[in-house]
Amino acid sequence: MSLTFTNVLDSDVESNISSRFPPVRRLYDRTIPAILCPAGKMARNAAPKLTELGIRVIGFGDSNPKLWGATLDALPVFSPQQIQAAHREASILVATSMYDSEITELMASFGCRWVYPMPFLKHRFPDVFVSREYDAASESVTNPLNHEAINQAYELLSDDESRRAFAGKIEYLVTLEKLKLDGIRSTKPIYFDSDILRLSDNEILADAGAYIGDTLRQFLGITGGLFRGYHAFEPDPNNFAKLQAAAAADPQRVFVRQAGVASRSGKARFRTTSGADAKMVSDNDLSAELLEVVSLDDYFGNYEPPTFIKMDIEGSEPEALRGAKNLITRHQPLLAVSIYHYASDLWSIPRLIHELNPHYRLMIRHYTREIDDTVCYALPPQRQTA
Repeated sequence: MSLTFTNVLDSDVESNISSRFPPVRRLYDRTIPAILCPAGKMARNAAPKLTELGIRVIGFGDSNPKLWGATLDALPVFSPQQIQAAHREASILVATSMYDSEITELMASFGCRWVYPMPFLKHRFPDVFVSREYDAASESVTNPLNHEAINQAYELLSDDESRRAFAGKIEYLVTLEKLKLDGIRSTKPIYFDSDILRLSDNEILADAGAYIGDTLRQFLGITGGLFRGYHAFEPDPNNFAKLQAAAAADPQRVFVRQAGVASRSGKARFRTTSGADAKMVSDNDLSAELLEVVSLDDYFGNYEPPTFIKMDIEGSEPEALRGAKNLITRHQPLLAVSIYHYASDLWSIPRLIHELNPHYRLMIRHYTREIDDTVCYALPPQRQTA
């Protein structure tokens, strides 16, 4: 562990962040309007809460022409051009983690000087801007109780690029400075990074969190159709219908299962959204749908074992890995596992994989300008190259 990296763990988050963003006090000036962008769920949930705090929200901004001139929750929706013409001095509050950089830069290019990015807003108003990925993220990194685990995960990584990506993500979590992510961003295909792995013509892929078939289509393109089998798991009913349509082109090799992936087979509560963020929730949440879940160990008792397991399942990756313990220890498939849904995933999931099978070579890459899409790859001995 380098001295520089150790210093990051002990850094002062407030001093790292406070000088980098517009002043919070400006938001409370009742002579200055605030506009939330885009006009999505996060913005609509935040608007009344901000109003209660004394912030003068006058509307939403959105790039979708279908929303221009509409009224949502008694607030108008402005186009970027309207904001540029009439509200350039307004406080622009970006209310999305997925498109934070894109919107922040767009509004700045339109002459808006007071743009507040979503990560900063989440840090200052944690109960208003809801984002699982950013929840207590900075605090998790700087908490001394986590430092041993962070150091251990860092030491488990097998190459300099992985250690650089890990350190850069840690630095981002305590500074919220997008340049930290720019510096580690890979332009290779996520899950199938050619700097790390080579696909064979005999791959059997288990896709946990198959969504609407986006990874399936990516896999088909990369392999040119040369593979042995594909098993796709998706619990959300609407997403699953689209996944079925994508899989119908090759029913002999592509198998789909409407189920989540967990530590054991059975039923679990899911908050379905028809989006990429459908997730398992507490069994006590009776408002959520009760859907099937499978452990990969159970499922593949009836099929040839996978050579490759991909997981992107909204924070349930640790339990799903435990449910694949037999596969990981006996058959040693290649793993590509998302490690960004909770801040602690960055260090806890590599340690868990090492615990399940210490013979894996662990590598990390990051693929966006946002907090999302950090992946831990685990290469078994037979898939490792010099």
